[in-house]
Formats: sequence, structure tokens, C-alpha cells
Amino acid sequence: MPTEPEYGQRAESSGLSGLFGTLFVVGTVIAGFVAFHPAHDVDTFRRIVTDLRDTTPTAGQVRSGEGSFTFAMTQRDGVSPVGFDPCEPIEIVVNPLHAPQGYGDMVSTAVENTSAASGLNLTVIGETEDRNFSQRGPGEPVIVGWADEAEVTDLAGDVRGIGGSTSIQQWGERRYVSGMVVIDTEGATFDLGGRVAQAVLDHEFAHLVGLGHVDDSGELMNPRPTRLSYGPGDLEGLASLGAIECR
Repeated sequence: MPTEPEYGQRAESSGLSGLFGTLFVVGTVIAGFVAFHPAHDVDTFRRIVTDLRDTTPTAGQVRSGEGSFTFAMTQRDGVSPVGFDPCEPIEIVVNPLHAPQGYGDMVSTAVENTSAASGLNLTVIGETEDRNFSQRGPGEPVIVGWADEAEVTDLAGDVRGIGGSTSIQQWGERRYVSGMVVIDTEGATFDLGGRVAQAVLDHEFAHLVGLGHVDDSGELMNPRPTRLSYGPGDLEGLASLGAIECR
């Protein structure tokens, strides 16, 4: 099957700093690569957290329209989402360099949460020494790792994580083929029993599979969320990404 030579990568991020809800700092980074020419649009938000909700309904309890969601990228019709092929496994490798204690459980939980909500088959296949966090190409597994802004410039400032995927276009349809999730080492350890750190990782995994940010503060995909788990709109959007027609 012929493949158009152009491919792109999108990345979105969220970040937070402070402990016990003193200051929730979230940064947004959208990096688009078309024919290897990058363009960046960076915006940073600050707010005080007064309520962190972590009660998430199951996918079966969510009805259409109960929440808000957006797709990070759409097809040419401007409506249909770009996503991974739901009939193929999304293989993931983890680079443990600079990772916090308990990173394996955190990644496993993010995989379980995102897989359960979307129906996509995200699978950790092992660890790696690979540090290529950009331009992940076809045939390469998704990479999860921890880095600082000196290594990954998109982590500069208040950004605490980035997540995104590489897409290719075939016969007029774009699909994701690989991607990355990178967490800032300066914000890798949090109080609240690790719940905030887990929320950051879950947020980036949702970006990885295709969700964008929303204005609804009741969703985890809000850049300034007031919850620690996927909300009803997040779940609806993730389910839509898992319902894309198989290639």
C-alpha cells in the first residue's frame, strides 16, 4: 500500500508543581512536525487547587454528552479523530533512567486506565536504553521516560510532562504509528501518595492515544484539572478513539 512521504508528530503536555495542592501549575505545549519542520505554540497556566476529585465513573456509566472532550488531531473532514489502529497492539517500552521509585507500577496503572477506557491494546513489552523521544517512526514502540529540559527542550519552564504520537497518511487517512510520553524529572515525585504524579501520567497517556485539552474543569484533560482521574468526557473521547475502524 503506498504511503505518502509526509509524516508528522504532535505532542501535548501538562505539568504541575507544589505539594498538597498549594499550587497546580499546568503548561501546554503543542509541537507539530510536518516534513521535519517544527512549529511550537506554548502557553502556561497557573491556578490554586481547592478541590481534587478522584471518583471516576466506569465507561458503562457514561452517557454521551455528560462531559467534554476534544481530539488532538482530526482527519481532513475536521471531525473524525486520528488515532491508532484499534486492531493492532500499541507496544510500549520504558526507559528507567531518572525514573522515580515505583515507576513500573505507575506506568502499568496508566496503561490499565487508558486501555480500559479506550479498548485499545496498550502493552508494555520491556525496558530500553533508547532515549529518542522525538520523531518516533513506524515500527518503533512507544517510549515512556523521564528527562529534564536540557535533554528535552519542550519540558522547559512549568511543563511537567509531554505526550504525543507520530502519524502517517495512507490513502488520504492519517493514523498514529508510534509516540512518546516524557515526564519532567523536576516534577517526578509528588505528595498525596503519588496520586498527582499518576494523574499527570494518565493525562499524557490520553494525549498519546489522541485526546486534546478541554476547557471543562471536570475533566482530567483540562490543562488545569480539579480531578485526579478520567472524567465522563475523557472516557467518552477515549472510547471514540478505540472505536475507529480497523485498517
